[in-house]
Order: sequence, then structure tokens, then C-alpha cells
Amino acid sequence: MKASIFAAVSIAVAIGAAHAQTFPSKSLRIVVPFPPGGTADITSRVLAVHLAKGLGQTVVVENRPGGSTIIGTEVVARSPADGHTLLVVFPSFVINPALRREMSFDPLKDFKAVGQTMSVPMAIALHPSVPARTLEELIALAHAKPGEISYGTPGTGTTHHVMGEMLRLAAKIELVHAPFQGGAPALVAATGGHIPMIYGNATEVAPSVKSGKLRAIVVTSAERADVLPDVPTMRESGYPELEATNWSGMVVPSATPPSVIARLNAELVQALRNADTQDKFRSNGMSPAPGTPEEFGAFLKSESARYAKVVREAGVKVD
Repeated sequence: MKASIFAAVSIAVAIGAAHAQTFPSKSLRIVVPFPPGGTADITSRVLAVHLAKGLGQTVVVENRPGGSTIIGTEVVARSPADGHTLLVVFPSFVINPALRREMSFDPLKDFKAVGQTMSVPMAIALHPSVPARTLEELIALAHAKPGEISYGTPGTGTTHHVMGEMLRLAAKIELVHAPFQGGAPALVAATGGHIPMIYGNATEVAPSVKSGKLRAIVVTSAERADVLPDVPTMRESGYPELEATNWSGMVVPSATPPSVIARLNAELVQALRNADTQDKFRSNGMSPAPGTPEEFGAFLKSESARYAKVVREAGVKVD
């Protein structure tokens, strides 16, 4: 028995070593389940350049939007588990299972983490006509006018939507969700005074705040955002449990050999630590977040549990 176990382990080690020596054997594909031009697309193309140099192979970015990221995710789930196809994931990756009963894949079982790539804080911003300058004043206003304050987001089931529901539950207020087809339309509606409040990425609302078209009252990151340095955090505003960021990372099919994942992670970390990458990320208000596959895997599990709880308690439904 011991001999057979030893033989099995030896074979597994040999196979892993073989994968490590032959990988990558062809060009790589990074599948982005969002349209071109957005944050996911921009960051992926920046990283692809440096990954190609490190891996010695061409790295192609392929946009496969649709179905709230499900279409692109399914493409990678069906791809060979050889490390040559990666998926870019955002919080929607772990939020979708809580919103949809029938999915062809399980994010935590059918994929393995390669590593986190970045994080960006969100912010609550108000139209200047709203008589509130702090989160406390907004909550007081919502208590005085239950169901009269709506908040815009990039869509149902997005991080912004779930975080808005977290605020509603934590503060025991009645807010009305106003979903849009993306962050840009929501921003236009907010700056035009069509909705009083927006939950958006800090980088997206910052220009409108600086021009006076919006008033930011809080950011969701643990520290103040570089693009909105005068705006307090959730912790400073008395709600540390509402700290969160919009983040992204990369995953591969779960059967991908550990040695291949380790190689991908090593190159990803090196790419994220590159000065050019960091400059481009930070110029767009994003913080590079290099780490291990284990750290990102644990983070995905904790985020999944956290968002599932909110979706369940808030009764969030897919339209």
C-alpha cells in the first residue's frame, strides 16, 4: 500500500514538473467578460504586455461581454485546463451565484485563483440639490423621507448595487435602487439631477465632484482615495462594516496544474510590480494588488459569503 501511494505521488510530481517545463507552449488568451474600453479591458491590456515578456509568448486579450459576465466565464470554464486561457474576474464573479439559481458553472469549484490584480474604491456622491453633506446627514434625510431617495448604479447585481443594499440594511433606511446600463449612464443621470445619489467608482465620480456637479460624501475603501483626498471613509463615518472595494483578479479552470498556476502567478506579480504598470494603474485611480493564489482564493470565498448574505437579506432579484 505504501509503495503504491509513493508511486502515485511520484507520478503526480513528475507530471507537475513536466507541465512546468513545457508551459507555456503556445500563445495565451485573457478573456475579459466586459466590453472594450472599460476598467477590466484597460488593466488586462496593460498586464498582457508584461505577461507576454515574462512568459515568452503572445498574450491576446479577448472581450466576451454579455449575460452579466456569464458568457465570458462559460468560455473559460469550457477551455482546456492547461493555463493558456485565463479569465478576468470582478465581484460579479462571486455575486452571480447568489442572484441566479441555474448556472452552468460554480465559481469556487470550477476555477482556481491565479491572483488579484487591482482594487479601486467606490464612493457615494450626491447631486448638489440634496441637502446632505455627510453620510450621517444622508441617513437622517432618508429616515425623514423613506422611499424617496434613489441611488444609481451600473446595474442590478453589481458591486455598487450590493453595497447600496448593505448601506440600506445597516442604516435601516429605505432607498430605491435605480439600475443603469453601465456606470457612465448612471453618472450622466446623477450630474443632470435626474437621480439624487450615485454609488460609483471613485475614479468615475471624481471629475464631476471637482467640477461641482456632484458632492462626494464618503468612500468605501479602508483609506481615503487619492482621487478624493478630502472625502472621509466609511470607518471615519461610523460604518466600518461597509468597507469594500471594486476589485479584479485572474482565474483559470480548476484542473489547471498547480505548477502552471504558480508560474502564472509569478509572472502576474512581476507585471503588477512593474513601474510602468503601477503608473498606468494609479493614473486611473486603481491600486495594484499583487499576492499569492492562496490569498486571492481565500478572498474570493470570503467575498462570496459576504455578498450572498446581503443578497439574501436584501432580497435582491435579477430583473
